[in-house]
Amino acid sequence: MNITDFLIMDGNGVEIRAEAFGNNVAFACAKCGHPVLATTLENQRGSGEEHPTQCKGCGRAYFLDLRPQSQKLYIHGVTERT
Repeated sequence: MNITDFLIMDGNGVEIRAEAFGNNVAFACAKCGHPVLATTLENQRGSGEEHPTQCKGCGRAYFLDLRPQSQKLYIHGVTERT
C-alpha cells in the first residue's frame, strides 16, 4: 500500500517527523534517536505486532498500525513483557 502522503503519528496520536515513500517509512527511534525503517508489506518487518522492526541502536521494537480510510499511520513501540 502506498503511504507516501499519510499523516504519521506515534502510538499516542502525536504527529512525528518521518519519511514515507511507497510502502516504506523511516523514523527516528523514540528512545535513542537512531533511524528505523519499517514497511507496510504483509509479514515484513514492522508490518504488525507479530512482525516488529527493531532499532539497531537500542533494540526497541516497533510496529505499524495502518488506517487507510483516514490516511493515517500510527507507529507503536512494543511494550516489553516481564
